[in-house]
Amino acid sequence: MAAFEVLAALVAVSAVIYYYLTSTADFWAKRGIPFIAPSPFFGSSKDFFFNKVFRGEIGRSFYNYAKEGGHKYVGVFLGRRPVLIPCDVDVVKTMLVKDFHYVTDRGMFYDRKREPLSANLFNLGGSEWKTLRAKLSPTFTTGKMKNMFYLVSECARGLEHFLEEEASKQRGSVEMNEALAKYSTDVIGSCAFGIEANSLKDPDAEFRTMGREVFTISRGRAFLQVIAESLPMLRRVLPLPLIKRNVSSFFTRTFNENVQYREQQKVVRHDFLDLLLQLKHSGADGSAGADSTGIDVDILPAQAFIFFLAGFETSSGATSACLMNLAQHQDVQDRLREEVDRVLAKHGGVMSYEALQEMKYMEQCLEETMRMFPALGLLPRVVTRDYQLPDCKATVPAGTRILIPVYAIHHDPEFYPEPSRFDPDRFTEDAKSSRPHYAYLPFGEGPRICIGMRFAWMQMKSALTVVLRSYKVTPNEHTVYPLKFDTKSFVSKIDGGAHVTLTRR
Repeated sequence: MAAFEVLAALVAVSAVIYYYLTSTADFWAKRGIPFIAPSPFFGSSKDFFFNKVFRGEIGRSFYNYAKEGGHKYVGVFLGRRPVLIPCDVDVVKTMLVKDFHYVTDRGMFYDRKREPLSANLFNLGGSEWKTLRAKLSPTFTTGKMKNMFYLVSECARGLEHFLEEEASKQRGSVEMNEALAKYSTDVIGSCAFGIEANSLKDPDAEFRTMGREVFTISRGRAFLQVIAESLPMLRRVLPLPLIKRNVSSFFTRTFNENVQYREQQKVVRHDFLDLLLQLKHSGADGSAGADSTGIDVDILPAQAFIFFLAGFETSSGATSACLMNLAQHQDVQDRLREEVDRVLAKHGGVMSYEALQEMKYMEQCLEETMRMFPALGLLPRVVTRDYQLPDCKATVPAGTRILIPVYAIHHDPEFYPEPSRFDPDRFTEDAKSSRPHYAYLPFGEGPRICIGMRFAWMQMKSALTVVLRSYKVTPNEHTVYPLKFDTKSFVSKIDGGAHVTLTRR
C-alpha cells in the first residue's frame, strides 16, 4: 500500500510539473502568430537551453524560419516562456521608437538587495530607469568626451609601451584580445572608478583579475543565466548569484573608497565618477536612499560597474575582431593605415580627440566589424503594457518577452550581400542611405540606445590608432579565422583569442 501511495504521489507531482511546463504551449497559436513548437522544459531550442550554440546564430535560425515563411514575427519558447522575435526592420523601428512606451524595459533580472550591482542602468526599468538615464546622459556629450580624452590618451600610451614589449617577444606574436582587455580595464578603471588599474603594467593587477572573473562563465553560471531568462520566478529563489560575491565586494569597495578619497581631497577629474558624485550630493539633506533627484544613491556603485561591464568586453572585443579582419585583408589595412598617417601628420603627429573624429574610414572598418559581430546578438525587451503588435491584429500581454535578432538582421543578404565577407565600403554614406536605418543595430536604437556609444568610439579608435601607426598586422600559425564566439556568454565574446603578428613599420 505504501509503495502504491508513493507511486501515486510521484505520478501526481509529475503531472503537475508537466502541466506547468506545457501550460503556455498554445500561447502563440491562440494569437494567430506563427511559432516554432516547443518541447517540454527546453522550449523551442535545446541549443539555447544548454548554451551549445552562439546565441546570435540561434536567433538567426528563428529569423530565417520567419523570413522563409514570409512572416514579420515568429513566436518561440525559452523553456516555458513565450518569446516574440520580430523579423521585419520596419516593425523593429516601430517597437524601439514610436511604440517605445509599450516596450520600455529590457526585462532583465536584478535584485538590489541580494545582488546590488545588478540594479544598473542596463537592467532597471520604468520611471527609475528614465530618471537615471536623464541624469547620466550629460556625462556622454561630445564636450564631456573631449574633457575625458586625456584619461583615455594616457591609457593609450600604456598600450603603446605594452605592445612594444610584447612584439619584441615570440617574433611579434601577440594575443590582441587580452592586450586590449588590459587596455580597456585601464581606461574604465580610470574613467569610472578613478583609479590606475595598472593592468598593462602588472599581469597580476587586481582590477584585471576581477574583470576576468566577471567574464569567465562556468557551465553552472551559464545555466543560471538561462534560468533567469526562461523561468524568472524560479530564478528569484535560487541562492547562486549571477555576479560572484568576491567580484561584487571588490567593485563596491573600490567605488566607495575612491568616492571617499575624492570627497576628502576635493579631487575633480571630469570623468564618470565625478557625475556620480554630483548625483550623490544633489539631495537636499544628504540622507541615504532616494535623493531629491529621485535616484537611490545606494545604486550608484552599480552604475560604475555597468560602465565597466558594458565598455570592457564589448569595446575590446570589437577592436580585437577588427584587427583580426584587418590581418586577413591587407588591402583594407593599408588603406586604413594611410588614413591614420595622413590625419596624424595633419595634427602634428598627436593623437587628439579631433584627429580621431577625422578618421572616417576607421569608423567604416569598425562599423563593418560590429555588423559582423554585434555585442548583443539578441537585443532584449519586455512588453510593459498590453500591446497590439505593429502590422498585426494580435495583442500580447504585459510581461511578454521580445528578443530583437540583431545578429540575424546584420547577416541578412537582403541588406548585406555576402554577409560573411568583410567589406567596410558597406558603410560609406551612400551605402548606408541605400538600406533601412534599422538594419544596423550594434548599439541598439531609440531611447534605450547605448548611453556610452561616444565613449566606446573614442576608446576603440584610440586603440586602433596606436596599433596601426606603428605596426603591420598579419595572421600567424595561432590565428583562428573566421572568428568563433563563446556559446556561454551573454555578449559576443571571442573564443580562442585573437592571435596576430605585429611587425614594426
